[in-house]
Amino acid sequence: MSPGLRLGGTQTDDSWMVILQRLLSVGLAIAGTALLVPAAATPAKDAAVSWTSPTPGEGAVLGVAAKTTLSFRLSAASDGSGGTLAIRDSGSPQGAVIRHTDGDPASATFTWRPPAAQTGVHRVTFSVSSGAGSATRTVGIRVGRPNKPPPGPPNPAGVYPQRLLLSDRSSETYRWAFVRHRTVARTGPSSSAHGMTPITFRTPELYRNAIQVLNQVTYKGGRAWVRIRLAVLPNSTTGWVPRGALTAFQKVHKRMVISQRALRATLYSHGRQIFSARVGVGQPQWPTPRGEFYIREKLSGYYAPAYGPRAFGLNAKSNTLTDWPGGGFVGIHGTNEPQILPGRVSHGCVRMRNPAILRLFRLMPLGTPVSIR
Repeated sequence: MSPGLRLGGTQTDDSWMVILQRLLSVGLAIAGTALLVPAAATPAKDAAVSWTSPTPGEGAVLGVAAKTTLSFRLSAASDGSGGTLAIRDSGSPQGAVIRHTDGDPASATFTWRPPAAQTGVHRVTFSVSSGAGSATRTVGIRVGRPNKPPPGPPNPAGVYPQRLLLSDRSSETYRWAFVRHRTVARTGPSSSAHGMTPITFRTPELYRNAIQVLNQVTYKGGRAWVRIRLAVLPNSTTGWVPRGALTAFQKVHKRMVISQRALRATLYSHGRQIFSARVGVGQPQWPTPRGEFYIREKLSGYYAPAYGPRAFGLNAKSNTLTDWPGGGFVGIHGTNEPQILPGRVSHGCVRMRNPAILRLFRLMPLGTPVSIR
């Protein structure tokens, strides 16, 4: 028999050496082919591009009355490797203007004075991008009906500044608004007036910050300033903010009076009494402050028996620590100790029995003025 290899009963001409040589040549060919295939490129890491303050949050809805100017700012920055950033808008309503400054950081200012025909909700998407990254932000704009002129005779045409009374005790008409964006209250209706205190978008309890408005001054050219009640000491202090920092005005015809001598809270609607309840007020060492205030927030859905089922936050502050969450501010709330009422029993807040606070919660809206005597 020849020295060939027999497979499946048939003899081949290939020796083991020939087979090994062929396998080796195939392996080298495959390896050579692999060397010709370029290695997958390592993807370049995109620069982190993000929105920064004071850009409104994703999905935020800003309110503005028709024929009133809305203005807000956007800002964005990269992690330092993104090059020049550019902020642009899409879906902006007719008449809106965006002025942008490219760079890193980049900024833009959106301004719009919607006509009455554009009431409703509009959504605008802003994008910021560079050669290495991008981000988007969508903001809603709710346009309400034009504000009605407040009570009182208007100024003669063409006479400036125009002065408008927004909250009027004689007609039991009071107005308030939410803060649209952070600003600074000043001692007078001018950006050059001394700054008094920051006005934030939310209260310390993280509710939308409601502001009572008292009157408005409008200068030639349309620049307007509003006098508001502040949440600072001394109590009943007022200051001025730009009209554009607040949302559309809302109106109430109710007023609450709290008598510390009679230990009674009374709510009036259009000057007529609609609610009355005995209350507890601050002890001598923790007195309930006296003055003119308003309902800044309405709280529910929490679990704190000492505050009862509902509570109202005032803009009133105490010179001492109160029993309000976080201390310092004064609230009107229920209690888990109804047997101690009425009396001088609290650390400065106004307490009432739980059935009374539940009824009051249905009757007294945000922005209601509160006189504590």
